[in-house]
Amino acid sequence: AGRMMLLFRGNRKILNLTRGCMCPKLKGGERVLSTNSNTKNSGSGIMGFVMGGCAGGGLAYYSLMGSKKQQHTNTVSTRKSSSSHHYDQEAANIYRIALTGGPCGGKSSSLEAFSKELSARGYNVYRAPEIPTILINGGAEYPGIDGGEKLFEFETHLMNLQLASEDAFYGIAKSQNKPGVVVMDRGMLDIPAYLPEKLWKEILERNNLTENQLIDRYDMVLHLVSAANGAEQFYTTSNNQARKETVEEARALDETMIECWKNHPRHAVIDNSTDFAGKLSRATAAVVEMIESDI
Repeated sequence: AGRMMLLFRGNRKILNLTRGCMCPKLKGGERVLSTNSNTKNSGSGIMGFVMGGCAGGGLAYYSLMGSKKQQHTNTVSTRKSSSSHHYDQEAANIYRIALTGGPCGGKSSSLEAFSKELSARGYNVYRAPEIPTILINGGAEYPGIDGGEKLFEFETHLMNLQLASEDAFYGIAKSQNKPGVVVMDRGMLDIPAYLPEKLWKEILERNNLTENQLIDRYDMVLHLVSAANGAEQFYTTSNNQARKETVEEARALDETMIECWKNHPRHAVIDNSTDFAGKLSRATAAVVEMIESDI
């Protein structure tokens, strides 16, 4: 929502950018669900790949990777138990999805589509709102990529609110004694897509967090690829005042988000290889396949 910045990965500057899912852990022999013949099953392994590039075929791929600044006063609130930032495993019928993707990818439309399907199957669906949008629409100004301590404070408070929101929705879902799905509009690993890598690592270190702890908060990551990657003629910023990215910027941001989430064992990337209706159907199928595989 109106966050312009320079993004770096290693020594490589990518572009100026503007800031603006339900599976069990994979088991050996997990397959990739596909509606396209270019996608191959993984056979005996736990990694499936979409063949054909960014705009190529296939439903999705699931991947699994077989000088200090001044002190800051605010840190992310953490629980002291050994299971901090991990949801308990007793609520086996509550699934958690991080819904992510670049600008103009169809997240909202996809959420509506698979929510209807899940409701019809007897699941309560909970929708945790996008935290950066809440903050920025509420008057909190993003301090910019060179914001120093102000940027550190902004992102730390964002993480606090994100963690609290996710925990609240999950806790309420558990209390209902009914199968449920909690969908987070963007997850914790979306944050580093908008930060220099060095600052992200500093935020994690100062708050006693690791990326693995954050990854473990979600059963599935559902990534809707931006229209800027494979459906450029449909890319628009007119339907979202907070969206400022050019096609090139949106494509770069989308690819960076895929990279940020690559270590999640259930990372479903829904590309633009079909029309939009087909894209929504494939996203819904990925979510349903995850639930059914756990029953």
